[in-house]
Amino acid sequence: MPTQKVIEGHRRFREKFESENEVFARLAEEGQNPKVLWIGCSDSRVIPELITGADPGELFNVRNIANVVPPASGEACSTGAAIEYAVLHLRVDHVVVCGHTGCGGIKALEAPPSPEAEPHIAGWLGLAAPARQQVLARGTAPEEVYLETIRANVLLQCGNLRTYPCVREHEQAGDLSVHAWLYDLRSGVIEEYRLASGTWESVAHSR
Repeated sequence: MPTQKVIEGHRRFREKFESENEVFARLAEEGQNPKVLWIGCSDSRVIPELITGADPGELFNVRNIANVVPPASGEACSTGAAIEYAVLHLRVDHVVVCGHTGCGGIKALEAPPSPEAEPHIAGWLGLAAPARQQVLARGTAPEEVYLETIRANVLLQCGNLRTYPCVREHEQAGDLSVHAWLYDLRSGVIEEYRLASGTWESVAHSR
């Protein structure tokens, strides 16, 4: 049985469901039409709808450890399937890859888990390992390596995202935009990487 807090939360949701039934009925009858594919971390502190103010039906979510995007391949992959579905069937306009400060998956790269004891975690984090290698190769100051690896991982996964033909083709056609975001747990600020300047800037101050 889930915790009592979860049960009480569901009861409050049911009250909201009844009071805003028109919205939920429309979603049930007309289906979803999200404009954004959100690829983020499974971390329980980073809730996409909370930090963006999105309503039900506005974000198509993929969440996993360290917001990883496995490179496109012929193998079955839940993240890859979600990407193809979002781009080819839901016709999203934007894909956001959002990392966050304090990411446990990126922290684990400092002392990678044992493939024997934790094979799934070890294999998965191997997809983020090149980010740390890139940061170390630049001679980054030790105290900056963790944060810079989090940032580098977001960019790495955006690169992996573009190995999917549907993403690459729709982006080149101007139908799709890819965004590299970083959420700061302490400040609540979301930053976006600007390719033109090579800097991270608050999304709240842009456009």
